[in-house]
Amino acid sequence: MRLLLDEHIPREAARALRRKFPALVVVSIYDTSWRGLPDPPLLETLDRDGWTLVSRDVNTIPEFVKARLAAGLTHGGIIYADSKRLRQSDARGLIRRLIAFVEKHGDEDWTCREGWL
Repeated sequence: MRLLLDEHIPREAARALRRKFPALVVVSIYDTSWRGLPDPPLLETLDRDGWTLVSRDVNTIPEFVKARLAAGLTHGGIIYADSKRLRQSDARGLIRRLIAFVEKHGDEDWTCREGWL
């Protein structure tokens, strides 16, 4: 599993995951050239390069994912962090849920899969 944490996920989450799982490839979008890329080309890039996206964007990302699938395209996988269940200001809670998620699903292929923290 290779995780890209989007703009709404704090950088500290990537650092915490790397400390807990040294073999896990996880980066913050802030540390890439993909920052600011619109969602459709970002999803294309992540699919092509084998990245799973971790995002709080439960409003637009699902629609773009649905459109990709309807067009016969794939995606690299999406893990949603819903703000209703997990407050934006709760970075520690988010990190705990990401750790639990990786412990449970870290060895799985997330191509064309969607899940929730």
